Amino acid sequence: MNIQIDSDLKLAMAVQPDRKPMGRARKAWALARRYSQITFGGTLLLILVLISILAPFLGTIDPRAMDTLSRLRPPSAAHWFGTDMLGRDLYSRVLYGGRNSLMIGFSVMVISAVIGTLIGLISAYIRWLDGVIMRIMDGLMSVPSILLAIALMSLTGASLTTVVTAISIIEIPRIARLIRGTVLSLREQPYVEAAVTSGSGPFRIIFRHLLPGTVSPLIIQSTYVWAVAMIIETMLSFIGAGTPPTIPSWGNIMSDGRALWQVKPYMVFIPGVFLTLTVLAINVLGDGLRDAFDPRIALRK
Repeated sequence: MNIQIDSDLKLAMAVQPDRKPMGRARKAWALARRYSQITFGGTLLLILVLISILAPFLGTIDPRAMDTLSRLRPPSAAHWFGTDMLGRDLYSRVLYGGRNSLMIGFSVMVISAVIGTLIGLISAYIRWLDGVIMRIMDGLMSVPSILLAIALMSLTGASLTTVVTAISIIEIPRIARLIRGTVLSLREQPYVEAAVTSGSGPFRIIFRHLLPGTVSPLIIQSTYVWAVAMIIETMLSFIGAGTPPTIPSWGNIMSDGRALWQVKPYMVFIPGVFLTLTVLAINVLGDGLRDAFDPRIALRK
């Protein structure tokens, strides 16, 4: 009997090939294939960010330099994307405009995430403040975002700081409500009740037990806030209520070219393509992060 078992084991070992340990490159490739949306969105976003950061080296012409003799030139070897009505090089303006548009969206994302998380944590943990804070958030969310941003811009004036502030005020209530809902569900978990029973203080419970549970939904929502903030900034600049005309942004460039859309469509089309690719990359990255953090979807992969 033992001889038969030993022979079966030897036969099974001979049939099964030796499995070599997976190298780092194969592991990285496997992860990239498993989370293809994160790979695609993150790579595309990284490329666009690097292009914007390297704008002083890639764009050799000052984006604010005007040359009246080169007004409305079509794309050529001297001006890859052509020139605008003031003779400014569109290639350099699109590169530098990406820096400002990405910076505005990223700043709004960080400010909204930090302030919205604090408001959501306080509202969910302190019961008597919940009603007051949420009614204020509901009031801000009831006003159309574009109208609220235009009203704030008209009161404070056009600048990068006021644009970031105005869009952040719009996005903070959305983050706050998300964090509040997440904390309300976490507050009923046994480990939180155990911490309360053991005599832990409110700050320890909030930042040690509740805050870590909000990281996943916060990261996912923050990517969408980044994309929405860039779109709102472009809309504000397009109608003349966003960043000042002296500061290049994709919205300003499209605003400058809208009067000549029929005869010079590239003035609107080129910055629009860059904006579309950036928003697409951020949204795909956000979808990939949502799938990665959702255990039900992760188990199917």
